[in-house]
Amino acid sequence: MQMPGLTAVATGLAVMSVSIVIVLLSAAFLHSAWHAMIKVSGDRIIGLAGMNVVSALCSLMVLPLVGLPDPAVWPVLAVSVVLHNGYKIGLARVYAHGDLGHAYPIARGFSPLFATLIAVLVLGEFPGTWSLAGILLISGGILTMSLDHGDRKPGAKLLMAAAATGLAVASYSVVDAYGSRLSGDWLCFSVWLMILDGAAFVAVANVARGRQLWVTIAREWRRTLISGLLGTAAFGAFLWALSQGPIGGVAALRETSVLFASLIGWIVLKERWSIRRMQGVVLIAAGIAVFAVRA
Repeated sequence: MQMPGLTAVATGLAVMSVSIVIVLLSAAFLHSAWHAMIKVSGDRIIGLAGMNVVSALCSLMVLPLVGLPDPAVWPVLAVSVVLHNGYKIGLARVYAHGDLGHAYPIARGFSPLFATLIAVLVLGEFPGTWSLAGILLISGGILTMSLDHGDRKPGAKLLMAAAATGLAVASYSVVDAYGSRLSGDWLCFSVWLMILDGAAFVAVANVARGRQLWVTIAREWRRTLISGLLGTAAFGAFLWALSQGPIGGVAALRETSVLFASLIGWIVLKERWSIRRMQGVVLIAAGIAVFAVRA
């Protein structure tokens, strides 16, 4: 069943522009950088909560410029907050069971495909032939990289957490696209989402970690500030792109962050690099080329 009032808008957003491609590739790098910082933090829940403190404070500074969302947008914001918090809890569990270059592709590989399917079913947003080719190439490359586990088989806990995380990413991508378009002002929607999402997750982390949460944030304030600023910029760019372009293509290009994450894992975190990962890189690059040429 399609959500009301957005079928025509979805049809009008079928083309990926050059500016969207450039912004998303930049956001992908920022996205992978803050993921790497969360991975190496001692407690991923605290690391994610600290990042949310920064993003919420940044959004509060912008709040006087955007005002209140339309009443119809509030239920969308509520659903989005639930999905984002589920994603972050799943992400913390994924990183507890796998290294960055291994866990990250598993968690993200299926999300563009899920997002495309949900967008078709819920918003009536059908990708064009070339867009679908780009999505399949990028997802195929990411999943190829996820198969690179050497002698280690991914455990059941990792697979379950990764699957749940990928579904949450796809679901919040569609909900956020719907909310930003319904609002008619992507910045207003983004600011309120970051405030509400940040407050909700910090509250959950406070219950789970108590005083340790604030002691750790204060002790590691530099990492908290940097990861928060990176995450805010990356997510803001993603929300802008969702308001401007097709959901499946936007989700796929955002997931090229796996390329950067794998490089960070190899160079900085000394994780293994292999032929399988190189094959995945080639497929992802081909997908990016398809979007760039069509743009």
